[in-house]
Amino acid sequence: MKTRTLVIALLFSVWAASWAVQKPHWVAYKSNLLNLQVSVPSDWKPVQIPKMLAFRYDDLAGGTAGMGILKSATITSIDQAADQELKISGHPSDWTRSPANVGGMRAIKIAGTDTKDASKRFVHYYVETTSGVYIVQCQGSADRWSSFSPVFATILKKLTFL
Repeated sequence: MKTRTLVIALLFSVWAASWAVQKPHWVAYKSNLLNLQVSVPSDWKPVQIPKMLAFRYDDLAGGTAGMGILKSATITSIDQAADQELKISGHPSDWTRSPANVGGMRAIKIAGTDTKDASKRFVHYYVETTSGVYIVQCQGSADRWSSFSPVFATILKKLTFL
């Protein structure tokens, strides 16, 4: 009986280990309105927001993450847009600005703690493309940021402006 229990436990641990290392399944979404395509993990759910491609994820530990992509009708300079965001009075002191690349396009990244909710972090990208300026917003629970950040980075690598 001990041997049988040991074999069952061993088989279960092998199954659990193989399940745990499976790569996540990615799903591609295309927006003709925004003229872009992006892939997100299959457990990230699309959110219905007009003129924006948005996704949300809730993990088992109570963390949440979200991402939205929209095309600006008013921004003509990503440098000015980033400067304007940094001028918001009363923003947390951890906000940073840095150059970035999103979907092969020049971008400016603003990152920090959410002004209205210190339990959330964000990254905003102002992306300069040949068809206009896009804003990519990533937000998530600060206590789970180390888990969400690599997923955001992978999504950004899978973002293509058409």
